[in-house]
Amino acid sequence: MTEVEYVPGTWVAVVGERTWLLLAVAPESALVRRCWELVRSDEPLDEVLSAIVLEGFRAVSGFALLTANRAVVRGEARLQVMNAAGAVEEITAAGVGTWVDRNLDDVARLRVVAGVSGPGLPVRAGVVLANELLVAVSDTAPQPVPQSVPVPQPVPVPVEHIVVQQEEAVELTVVREQPAPPPTSTQITQVTGVIQSFDWAPQNTPAATPAPPVPARQPVTETVLRTTMMSPNDTQMLQGTRTGLVRARKCPAGHLSSDYAVYCRVCEVPLPEQVAAMLPVPVLGLLRLSTGDTISLDRNVVMGRDPSGDRGGVNLVQVGRENDTEISRTHVEIRPANWDVLVRDLGSMNGTSISRPGCPPEKLAPHIDEILYPGTRVTLGDQFFFVFEVSG
Repeated sequence: MTEVEYVPGTWVAVVGERTWLLLAVAPESALVRRCWELVRSDEPLDEVLSAIVLEGFRAVSGFALLTANRAVVRGEARLQVMNAAGAVEEITAAGVGTWVDRNLDDVARLRVVAGVSGPGLPVRAGVVLANELLVAVSDTAPQPVPQSVPVPQPVPVPVEHIVVQQEEAVELTVVREQPAPPPTSTQITQVTGVIQSFDWAPQNTPAATPAPPVPARQPVTETVLRTTMMSPNDTQMLQGTRTGLVRARKCPAGHLSSDYAVYCRVCEVPLPEQVAAMLPVPVLGLLRLSTGDTISLDRNVVMGRDPSGDRGGVNLVQVGRENDTEISRTHVEIRPANWDVLVRDLGSMNGTSISRPGCPPEKLAPHIDEILYPGTRVTLGDQFFFVFEVSG
């Protein structure tokens, strides 16, 4: 007999008899009712997937759709699969623009992680708000793996961090921080972790009448940083300042990594066996701008020619000149999400491209999150760029 538990949270969990879904969508969305009708009627997995795709990825940033023999994962959701022998495999869609579709075999337990951990509650069928789903497919499933046993992870490839210098002369950089609004504002706190039960992109002028020389494009030479505070009515940004506690493990040098990591995310040495502890949320890295400035990723960052507007709890980073149309007014967003750093083009006019280490440039699709790996270079338009670097 299949048993299902959930950890209360902010995603929408749709639980049926043989199909289970964790969905990053507003609970009042009509998609929730449509998915529930399909799951309750025991429709094929492809029918549920079609309903999600029809809604569009702008409305659904992530999901995990499961049966006992197939899984479809997109966005920030992580699926951990345990077989009858106790071996654990993790399935994610990190770095994938669409989704990951996998056939499953010999499944004993399934666990989907999408946010903050907590005590599990039983659910037989229905729709609940959840951060995790735990499915025991059969009564023969083994006991949960002790937390001290590390889950095998892919060995990360060492990356040489390269900082590209500006070729032309760089003027004096001005960094100004404006005072925050009155203290009536609030900030959103993000805490991440997992449950302890499973460690799972001239026209030639005639010679007779030469055209006057065209002045060369001026490089981006000024960066203005404005820190804003979260307004109670602001719902455009997902998270504000990263504060609070998170389940983490330490390397010998004291760097923090996720409680399911095998190698340190900073120095890349193997993590010693240990029980994860609740520790202060670390800053995941910094952005090294082509102007020479650095921006710490202690909160969301929005860059553009004039990134103003109702965007609370973020760093608004003004780059370029006022009359420079290569960079849109509000061009790109960078935000920490759990243990990942995501980048999103905000519908800019000239687009955003990323160059991962050892890979050719790739243009971002508007309004779709992509994971930033250490050493990735992000270019706005064709003249300004920054490089993501991890930190301890």
